Amino acid sequence: MIELKDITKTFVERTWRTMLSGKKPKRVEALNGVSLSVGPGEVFGLLGPNGAGKTTLIKILATFILPDGGDARICGYDLCNQPQRVRRMIGLVNTSERSFYWRLTGRQNLNFFAALCNLSDSSGKKRVEELLDMVGLNEKADTAFMKYSTGQQQRLALARALLSDPQVLLMDEPTRSLDPVAASELRKLTRKELSGQHGKTILWCTHNLKEAEEVCDRLAIIHKGKVIASGSLEDMRSLVDDDSFYQLKIDHMPEDALGTLGLFPMRTFRNNGYMELELKAKEENIPHLLKHLVASGIKVYNCTRKETDLEEIFEKLINHKN
Repeated sequence: MIELKDITKTFVERTWRTMLSGKKPKRVEALNGVSLSVGPGEVFGLLGPNGAGKTTLIKILATFILPDGGDARICGYDLCNQPQRVRRMIGLVNTSERSFYWRLTGRQNLNFFAALCNLSDSSGKKRVEELLDMVGLNEKADTAFMKYSTGQQQRLALARALLSDPQVLLMDEPTRSLDPVAASELRKLTRKELSGQHGKTILWCTHNLKEAEEVCDRLAIIHKGKVIASGSLEDMRSLVDDDSFYQLKIDHMPEDALGTLGLFPMRTFRNNGYMELELKAKEENIPHLLKHLVASGIKVYNCTRKETDLEEIFEKLINHKN
């Protein structure tokens, strides 16, 4: 649904100082050879620190700006040569409240934008009612937009993006400024209804790693305009973890029980009469470890692999590239 190959974009940074002094303006490379692929019905996370190039990429996909180089396609249509066809395929969830008319109600706003989408009066009104119900704004539909909470504004922005029933949704920081409850509701709506029931392809752009881990099927991390990692969470873990962390729950631990295997616990403590320890080991060594402990007369009650979360992966990859 989304195919990007070697996308580049450079901006010229002009200030009054450069204009008055005649100095050559600074060139800022926002994107440098970005390539990624997003499949049908997939929720794809676009992650990166502030200034990484995420919003620039969203603007290119929304046909607001043109790339300097590379090939970009949505639903098979070329973004540069077929922008009108691309716009029929996409819906942009714009989080800026300034993009709505404050004195109009939520329903009036949607009716106005439905007309801009070339929906007839009858079909437009029907679509508006369907979307108000989907995003849970029926009771607030006739309230002026200026009286909407941030979460309600966000849901109305999502309804607007869905007016033309696009195949692809571009969501740039969709939970920004939302309280935890509103953010959770939006994530569930995206995951279960938009992607699960309606099969929408969604590009979820965020720097909130916890929500990306919850919502996205696959991820790409952008840093300084480049994709430094891409794939599922397991793919990401394989890039940073040669060994895995394991948590063991046992009854006691002789001093040399692990030392003979060349393994040493990173943390050991007692909890409700049991001994719990954490250690780092390769997965193929765990069966031998457990067999050795049992042979040493140690009762093993539990052995759990501790997964590296996305936040740790992100930090390791970013620091490695700096």
